[in-house]
Amino acid sequence: MHDRKMAPTIFLVWNLKIVIYPKDHKPAHVHVVGPEAEAKFNIDTLECIENYGFDEKSIRRIRTYLESRKDRLKEAWDEYQK
Repeated sequence: MHDRKMAPTIFLVWNLKIVIYPKDHKPAHVHVVGPEAEAKFNIDTLECIENYGFDEKSIRRIRTYLESRKDRLKEAWDEYQK
């Protein structure tokens, strides 16, 4: 289990945190953490790998947001996996 306190927040949007855990497993992915939900998205494909609590509309909205910031997410993944 990841220590959420150690997760660098890459973006804050709406009421969500987009985080990457240092030295996490592949494939490259981000965790999207909301007040009562969490999901994991593959950075390369933007596929939602895991979803705990988000509805489909929210997943599509998050995916669109992540897509517009994909380059920064890839940079952050590389930075935190060293």
